[in-house]
Amino acid sequence: MDIEKIVYGGMGMGHFDGKVVFVPFTAPGDRVAAAILKEKKNYLEGRLQTIERPSARRVQPFCRVFGCCGGCQLQHLGYADQISAKEENLRDSLHRLLQKSHFEILPTIPAPQDWGYRIRAQLKTAFERDRTILGFYGFKSHRAVGIRECPLFHPLADEIFREMDGELQGLKEGIPLWEVGIFVSPDEDRGIVHLTGDGPKVLKMAERLSKKSRLLKGVKLKGRKTASWGDLRLLFCVPGLASESPIRVQIQTESFFQVNPFQNENLVRKIGEWALLSGVEKVVDFFCGAGNLTLPLAQKAGRIWGIDSDQTAIATAKETAAQNGLKNCVFQAEKAERGGAKILTETNQIDLAILDPPRAGARRVLEGLAALGPRKILYVSCEPPTLGRDLVRLGELGYKVTRIQPVDMFPQTYHLEVIAELVNTGSKGDQ
Repeated sequence: MDIEKIVYGGMGMGHFDGKVVFVPFTAPGDRVAAAILKEKKNYLEGRLQTIERPSARRVQPFCRVFGCCGGCQLQHLGYADQISAKEENLRDSLHRLLQKSHFEILPTIPAPQDWGYRIRAQLKTAFERDRTILGFYGFKSHRAVGIRECPLFHPLADEIFREMDGELQGLKEGIPLWEVGIFVSPDEDRGIVHLTGDGPKVLKMAERLSKKSRLLKGVKLKGRKTASWGDLRLLFCVPGLASESPIRVQIQTESFFQVNPFQNENLVRKIGEWALLSGVEKVVDFFCGAGNLTLPLAQKAGRIWGIDSDQTAIATAKETAAQNGLKNCVFQAEKAERGGAKILTETNQIDLAILDPPRAGARRVLEGLAALGPRKILYVSCEPPTLGRDLVRLGELGYKVTRIQPVDMFPQTYHLEVIAELVNTGSKGDQ
């Protein structure tokens, strides 16, 4: 069977006996033999057995557990081909959902570095030869695959991972440790570790790490008992829009922050460029988190509201705004739909709305958002299928997509960050 293209999810697609077949870890141009694992009405799912003729696009993966670990799907493609595959999937997905629309999909903003970028990771544990090992879930599995390194880790995260791995390797037996979260700040050159587990051995290890590691700013233990040592906040610098001085944000590691700080800078700058603020506009940032987009935009907005259900993130955003002298910010610890209704009591119209929801999308917010009547919406999504669904609904509510900007936030994986710009047409259903 010949592999024709890469589809959303990172699998190669070919045909066999008139049916579509999806096979992971294959490249366009490969001729492969595959074992059929699942047979559905309209397609088959297979497992790669042999590559009978490799594609010219195929490259040697740089990770020793690629194909077993579920973290990466595209290491076997060169970086330019990864971006091409993601762009093709995005284009197919959005044009299929928005067939009557005319909008521009701009070239993807590539990552400055396609490995060594991850500043946070949630590792699982497994037992191997009576020892506790760290790893990630395997491909389409809930069984951990042990790793000795992850090339995608930022160098600081890799150092902390090696310290953790060394601690576990030094133990004579396994311990009841289930998850390890690693969070690092390149701006601060320090990190924080979250341990999920129980028992005196896990407690002792947490205490030992907090005292001896020069890399760790803090350690948190979660389980039947909760304990912490040191400072559980990390400093990040977000690009400023009104000057070259960045905005310094202290973020609690349990709040969301982007996994790729290099591409986050490009994301913030692009949002600022498309916002076209002159100092008088009213802006609402739904799902604002700790103010990653709100705070830079506040430098050029007249008034800006930030809404998020994470109370810790909202407290951080308020503190950061005060520290940076941004007096035009109003932050609300609310579900997005409730926050939008409250803003309607303060103003009958806004100029710009920012949406940056989790993977599930913003479906519950859209009617309330349309009631605010923003002239422009900038929708940031890490899940193109739900983005497409929400763009269709926004079209029904009177908004037209004008341009799309992909940002490759997650090299070596099928995931893609996308910014969609929409303008108010003044009439519902005009998509």
